[in-house]
Amino acid sequence: MTSTATPAEDTVRAVVCTELTGEDALEVRDRPRAPLGPRAVRIAVRAASVNYPDVLMIRGQYQARTEPPFVPGTEAAGDIVEVGAEVTGLAVGDRVLSVVGVGAFATEAVVTPPWQQVHRIPDAMPYDEAAAFDITYGTAYHGLIGRGGLVAGESVLVTGASGGCGSAAVQVAKAAGARVLAVAGGAEKTALVRELGADAAFDHRELDPADPKALSALVRQHTGGQGVDVVFDTVGGADIREPLRALAWNGRYLAIGFAGGIPTVSVNQTILKCISIIGVAYGMSALHDPAANARDMKALFDWYREGKVRPSIGHRYPLAEAAEALRVVRQRRVLGKVVIEMPSDVSSPAAGR
Repeated sequence: MTSTATPAEDTVRAVVCTELTGEDALEVRDRPRAPLGPRAVRIAVRAASVNYPDVLMIRGQYQARTEPPFVPGTEAAGDIVEVGAEVTGLAVGDRVLSVVGVGAFATEAVVTPPWQQVHRIPDAMPYDEAAAFDITYGTAYHGLIGRGGLVAGESVLVTGASGGCGSAAVQVAKAAGARVLAVAGGAEKTALVRELGADAAFDHRELDPADPKALSALVRQHTGGQGVDVVFDTVGGADIREPLRALAWNGRYLAIGFAGGIPTVSVNQTILKCISIIGVAYGMSALHDPAANARDMKALFDWYREGKVRPSIGHRYPLAEAAEALRVVRQRRVLGKVVIEMPSDVSSPAAGR
């Protein structure tokens, strides 16, 4: 990935996807500043985080296809430096996080609420943690509480628990008063999820490959033979019979993501224990009901202030190394969240802390 010189005031430095062929087609370029519409805000980006949809988007594999050239990146945090004439409730100088759709991997982003979320962040929240907060914790809260109906005293199984969304789900479930069982790959990752509060952590690499029911058997051992009330599945895969077997009577399976592939489900498996298979679409849900999203974010910010949830950032990269940041996510080498930090020489003078 190549880089250019420091941009002039009328340009921004950005990662540009030039072809839908993956990380090798990313370049750092200077681009003209985007115009500001009457309902938009301009954010001087201080940090952005990498999410799995970013990996798909630069390959043309995401559900919403974006044609190159474009600036990838769905999530960022920074300072509002300009507001449109029709904007209310936000002001220049506000420290915010935002789900921008595309365009986060740049020193500046223009977003239009409510299509793109913009939320003020707590005073004590640093930009890197803010950039890593909305999509993962929003998905975890909306999935577990909103869609899954999780209540205190219930139990949750989280797959892909050492990744960004999985690690958030571990913390959200614990904050909600649930017992948490977590699945990750390798000693380092299982140690991380225990640190985050998981009551038990299973290394999927140590499961007997000759036993197709090894995981559900472990789950039953840790739940008095009952299974868990909720499965928060960030992995998917061709065969999800095991996480479905791990559910208790009236259990809820939450379809979060498909890093391992998109499964085909035999509906008859839902009858055996009266289980529900529930889709979780956080971004579109926030668009359809922004008031509910605002309430969810307030609850999450309260938990953050109380120390119950906090992003685990395992990898930080400068903007010039954004391609490697995306590779880490694609190759599932992630410990917590991956953050891209903006160069200090192009930070806006209006930016705050």
